[in-house]
Amino acid sequence: MAEDIRTMKAFMQGITLYAGTSIAPIDEDNGGVVVISETATQTYSDNFKIAANSPNQNEWTFEYLQMVPGTLDTDEGGCTFRLYNEQRIDLSGFLQLGAAYAPLGSTSQRAGVPQLPGNWFDRETTAKSLTYMRDFTIWSVEPLTSFDRSLLYSDGIVRQSATPNMPNFGITTGSMTTTQMLSSQSRLFVGDGTLSSRVGWLREIFNQMGGMGESAAAPHIYCTRVISGQFRTTPRTTGLGTTTAFSADKFWISFPPSWELLNLGMMTPDDLEYLTYMQRSVLAPAGRNV
Repeated sequence: MAEDIRTMKAFMQGITLYAGTSIAPIDEDNGGVVVISETATQTYSDNFKIAANSPNQNEWTFEYLQMVPGTLDTDEGGCTFRLYNEQRIDLSGFLQLGAAYAPLGSTSQRAGVPQLPGNWFDRETTAKSLTYMRDFTIWSVEPLTSFDRSLLYSDGIVRQSATPNMPNFGITTGSMTTTQMLSSQSRLFVGDGTLSSRVGWLREIFNQMGGMGESAAAPHIYCTRVISGQFRTTPRTTGLGTTTAFSADKFWISFPPSWELLNLGMMTPDDLEYLTYMQRSVLAPAGRNV
């Protein structure tokens, strides 16, 4: 039986990204700070962070950002993006006391919904909009691998997502057991057809909590928020004239900050139970994917 209930907290900063923002590749061999262009086709597939002119937003790591303007000034463009934020909570003090924990559920507190633009110049594009954003929060005793994050993303081929403790999804699988993934939040947002895409507020159509509630014992808990999505952009030429492909009213990625909360029931089991919880928590049966 749980002897105490603790709440783990992780603050995830919000982010707003425009063309013209400076970004910095994490691998210095790839060069220094670059500026997102307002006109060109551009793909950033090396991990990067928002650069030093916005140091308070550097906890997010972008894994992919592609911006493609329309071929002609009258053609719409598009954008695809993926990023994540990983934070670690140290529980080594509880481990020294021989304490184990049972997840009691997680929640997320945020002040609003994400904003992504759309082709607001063409009023008929609302029904055929390709705008969506997926937002996952994973609480685990191991950090997510690149395979785990790729399972949470989706594209034109892999159209669904799977959490890191789900087996046999397509040709790959997550790296964690049901014990190692403590809890999760899964959200899906789409464009709101009742609002102009020049405002860009999204509408939530799916929200699910995950996790098996199994007892665990590990020195750290990781909270990882993974976000991915895509959207169309307004053509360079509109009723207001011809401007850049990714001007401030045509391109942005904006989502709110959040408090991620995980409730744990702390317990002090006997030695055999404790070792069992620890073994299941830190040793994956088939090894870890990289």
